Amino acid sequence: MVKKIILIILLLIACVLGYAAIQPSEYEIERSIRITASQEAIFVNVNDLKKFNEWNPWAKLDPQAKMTFDGPTGGIGASYKWEGNIKVGAGRMSIQKSEPNNLVQMKLEMIKPFEDVSFVDFILSPEGRETIVTWKMKGRPNYIYKVLCLFINRDKLVGKEIEKGLTNLKVMSEKK
Repeated sequence: MVKKIILIILLLIACVLGYAAIQPSEYEIERSIRITASQEAIFVNVNDLKKFNEWNPWAKLDPQAKMTFDGPTGGIGASYKWEGNIKVGAGRMSIQKSEPNNLVQMKLEMIKPFEDVSFVDFILSPEGRETIVTWKMKGRPNYIYKVLCLFINRDKLVGKEIEKGLTNLKVMSEKK
């Protein structure tokens, strides 16, 4: 009887691990918001990493996180490292591409709680007196991340934080 139970448990574990192995090798999470502000006003809040962290939802999860800025604070080459509590972990973010008033692309390198690399795009599109801001995050999950995502809905979890961030950006940008 004990052998059957152990065999069933091992079979279930093998099924979960096998199912994780066939999960998509890429993910993309995207959210957008309309902001009643010019592309220029919004761009400075996205392209400058110090301003970025005034509305970044993950920075708000640990106000005591240690942040170290490298290079310029904005534009290509700007980067910062952080180390915080379990909610924010540790990692590095750097601006890879910056097209004034239109696009900011960043590389997000997580170190803790697990290693992962994602790429983040902020796309600013004018529409009348408003600007549509799209926050897109994409990456190639490692195997452990694939296993975790069988139990946690990545789009829902990360998407919720992205929505908070976009709302924060809207409030900050519309004040000016």
